[in-house]
Amino acid sequence: MSGPRPADGPAHPNGPAAHPNGPAAGPGGATSPGSRTIIPLMPGVARPRGERRVLIREAVIEVVHHLVLKAVPPQQRSPLFDQARDLLTEAGWGLDELFEAAEEGPARSALFRALGLEE
Repeated sequence: MSGPRPADGPAHPNGPAAHPNGPAAGPGGATSPGSRTIIPLMPGVARPRGERRVLIREAVIEVVHHLVLKAVPPQQRSPLFDQARDLLTEAGWGLDELFEAAEEGPARSALFRALGLEE
């Protein structure tokens, strides 16, 4: 006759080490099945690398200008306009800060740094 399960959690057929929340689990419940590591995805906009980083920086400047200087009609926007707008939303900067970042200088550098787009 088997006894009741322990109070610390459900039994797993392969033992506690195989249980997703057992000793093999890493931060956030990530496990390492064999040589692969499963990492939970975090919400947010992916940061580009290389040539695409240059293009997204240009799109960020375009969105900043759109917000604080002069609206850019939809048919004239860069293909990365929406992604750049999403990045700016994540940064949480106000219009006064974006106005300062509209021109080359320390505010723009700080914006790119906050967005993970510094050179």
